[in-house]
Amino acid sequence: MKKEKLTVKVMIEGDKQFIDEFNPNQKVQVIVNKTLAHLHITADGRELRHEDGQPITDFSKTIEESNIQDGENLKFFKKAVKPDRDKGFA
Repeated sequence: MKKEKLTVKVMIEGDKQFIDEFNPNQKVQVIVNKTLAHLHITADGRELRHEDGQPITDFSKTIEESNIQDGENLKFFKKAVKPDRDKGFA
């Protein structure tokens, strides 16, 4: 039996989003590549996360292996810069 396509939404800062359908056996990298192309952004400094905040770090896994669900809203935000603790406070 053929698996149905999943609808996945990817959100970035500025309330921009990309929505498309993917096969569960496609790699997570396909979601990333399509998002980058559609939103005209680069992956530099970005982190892909599930709705609940869990990071998705292995883009070579399939969508199914990464437990991405139909209708899920992924987040592809720039990582927050952590303060340099060595410099102390003002």
